[in-house]
Amino acid sequence: MNKSPQPKVSPQEVARLRKAVARLKNIALKYRQSEVIQKALFRISELASSARDMSEFYPALHAIIDELMMAKNFFVCLYDNTDDTVKFVYFVDEYDDMPSNEQFPAEVLRQGLTGYVMRTGQPFLFNEENFNELVASGEIRDLGSPPVDWLGVPLRSGERVIGAMVVQSYTPNVGYTTNDKELFMFVSQHIVNALERIRQREFMREEIDRQTANLRDINRNLEEQIAERKRAEKLSAVLYAISELTNTSENMATFFAKLHEQIGLLMSNDNFFVALIDDDKRHIRFPYYVDERDQQLMDRRPLGKGMTEYVISSNQPMFIDEATYDRLVREGRVEGPTKYYGSQPKQWLGSPLVIDDEVIGVLSVQTYKDEISYKHDDLEVLNFVSQHVAVALERRRNADEVKRVNAFLEKKVAERTEELVSEIERRKKIEEKLFYDAHHDTLTGLPNRSMFTERLQQALKQKKRFPTHNFAVLFVDLDRFKDINDSLGHSAGDEFLLEASRRIGECVRDNDTVARLGGDEFVILLSLIKHIDDAKDVASRIIEHMRKPFVFGESEHYSGASVGIAECKSRNDSAERLLRDADAAMYQAKGMGRGRYVVFDESIHKDLVASLHRETELRHAQFDQDFVLQQYDLVSLTTGKAQAREVLVRWQRGDQLLTAQSFLNVAEKTGMILQLDHWMLTRCCEIVREEQLQVPIYVSLSTRHLYKLADVKALLEIVKRAGIKPGKLVFEFSETELSDNSKRQLTALRTLAEAGVGLALNEFGRSAGALQYLLNYPFTHVKLDPRFVSETTRSERAKVMVRNVVNLCAELSITIAAAGVDTPEQLQALRAAGVQVGVGEQLGEPTWLQLKAQQEAI
Repeated sequence: MNKSPQPKVSPQEVARLRKAVARLKNIALKYRQSEVIQKALFRISELASSARDMSEFYPALHAIIDELMMAKNFFVCLYDNTDDTVKFVYFVDEYDDMPSNEQFPAEVLRQGLTGYVMRTGQPFLFNEENFNELVASGEIRDLGSPPVDWLGVPLRSGERVIGAMVVQSYTPNVGYTTNDKELFMFVSQHIVNALERIRQREFMREEIDRQTANLRDINRNLEEQIAERKRAEKLSAVLYAISELTNTSENMATFFAKLHEQIGLLMSNDNFFVALIDDDKRHIRFPYYVDERDQQLMDRRPLGKGMTEYVISSNQPMFIDEATYDRLVREGRVEGPTKYYGSQPKQWLGSPLVIDDEVIGVLSVQTYKDEISYKHDDLEVLNFVSQHVAVALERRRNADEVKRVNAFLEKKVAERTEELVSEIERRKKIEEKLFYDAHHDTLTGLPNRSMFTERLQQALKQKKRFPTHNFAVLFVDLDRFKDINDSLGHSAGDEFLLEASRRIGECVRDNDTVARLGGDEFVILLSLIKHIDDAKDVASRIIEHMRKPFVFGESEHYSGASVGIAECKSRNDSAERLLRDADAAMYQAKGMGRGRYVVFDESIHKDLVASLHRETELRHAQFDQDFVLQQYDLVSLTTGKAQAREVLVRWQRGDQLLTAQSFLNVAEKTGMILQLDHWMLTRCCEIVREEQLQVPIYVSLSTRHLYKLADVKALLEIVKRAGIKPGKLVFEFSETELSDNSKRQLTALRTLAEAGVGLALNEFGRSAGALQYLLNYPFTHVKLDPRFVSETTRSERAKVMVRNVVNLCAELSITIAAAGVDTPEQLQALRAAGVQVGVGEQLGEPTWLQLKAQQEAI
């Protein structure tokens, strides 16, 4: 068979193919090296996750490095920045032996090649030339066995060098290349990452172990605290139960039995007793004991030298076991077992019962068994319990004593209860009477001002709720009460007030309120009136009833009433306003002639305001500057010659000249009338002295001077200081202001008459009691009232009356004068009747206009 001829290959082609094969081999070698490096890095990463700790990590790492390069001698060191040391965490060397994890000062290690790598942070590949250069320059010192070849790289974490990794060779022909240095440097960064992962895991494991240990300690402490808390709660519950036993136990036997039961909750108390020092201080008694061996222990024995007495004498809790007992017996502090002390226990706990620093007994538990063992904690608990038991015993003792005392007191209380019941009833009646007295008038039994004001306030509240509900207040003032009181005495005055209150009560309804404010003043609250006319009707009935005679014994006396009415017109009215307005209306009624009623209106309010203004002005008036005296003569009706002179006071108020009637009432009310009269009397005395009058001068005075002897003496003192004869003065007093049979006024007038002063009864004929004054009072002059004089020309009766008065005055040596003789007819009638002296326009008295013009001219 013929073979095909082989093509010839040129030498150039062979050379080119050989180069290509060499290149492919080189590429394949690099791929194999890359694969080995990748596997090594993967294993390092896997090792960082799988290694349980560093002791597993470093040997495995050594094996991986050994596969990449010759690493028979290999070590890793780490730098500790806190104490500036270097630790060889892994070290394998053929010649140098170094214990793992040993620390070296960084300053020492810096002198070697490892320190040089860590100091510079650069990898270092050893050869004799560069090694000798470093040694010669002092950069390093020769440490350890000299290697044939040495390669070290720094371990970097960020910018910080944390250690170094080194491989070295002592075998000739086995060395490291620049490629090894680059590979070693590349691998070192992955090793650092693996190291940090493992170290972080170890740190976390250590932290977990540390926290677990802390939690274990905390849990153990909590368990101990819980156990302690349970013990404390149990102890607290026992102490509370012991405290409650004091109140819940029927007797001491029950108390001790339950006490025994409670202490058993804290410790073994199969053998338990309570010992107390007897009252005689020479015996110990056992009110309660439980004992396994000595069941017939005597209840009471003399004080001796037992363990109980030892606790009492020392005043300390005692834990006595057999060894302590034998020692105490040898020392003579306690006596051995006798019939008094019972059997010897294995262990004995005793705590004193102390009250107020005095030992009163012992609380004790004991055991005869080896398997029961007490601890000092039990003694502390027993001592703690004994303090509360002592208090409970004392409380129980006190409770028993209290029961005994209570039993004694119950009898006393029962005896006193009946007495107290009657006493309480008596006090209730007294309180009711006090309340009644505080709200009612003592004399009449009517409500007083306090109760009336309360009911008036209630009516005002009702008005606010129901605006259509109207009511009125009536102010009642009785006429001539002072006359009756002064003439007949206080007893008759009281009867008069009682009768007046009864009459007023008959004029109102049951739901109305009548109250006495004091003296002769009464107020009435008329509830629920339909119209003001209802109040007027009540006022009319009161006035009519009060006009009827009042009988005292065999005599009759007449009074009357003046009534002021104020109606509640607004929801915002006040009690003060209603009382004030009713009072003002009453005074208006009195001023209009008494025996009538007046309903308060705006005109009264204006008059009241004007009166207040006039009162204020009067209080500020100056006598010598603001008041003047006007004089005129009383002349003989037959000859026309002056027989006397009369002086009247006038108030010069700005351009006005006010008569006495316009301001004397205000002066009376304010109390200025006495001072004004004193000033006028002083001026009259000056007129008598300066003009040397030969005729007497009439001085009109208020009857208020006649109520007190001191005021009478003040008038006479003015006359005495003036140095004139009292007979030159005639004091005029108005008939309407005098009181019938007033002892005070009669005494005052007699005092003036005895002093020589003339006395004139002015305005004679105005009232019904004028003749009474002539018969009983020491008047020396009489002046007929102008209205009485004016009747003489129109009434024959008046002429007869004047003639009779003239004859009576002549018989009594009383000088009679007539006022207001203004017409010839009046003058003729008075002459015919025998009147001697007169004054008036017909007799030369200037008219009011003439007096005013005369004053203006002055």
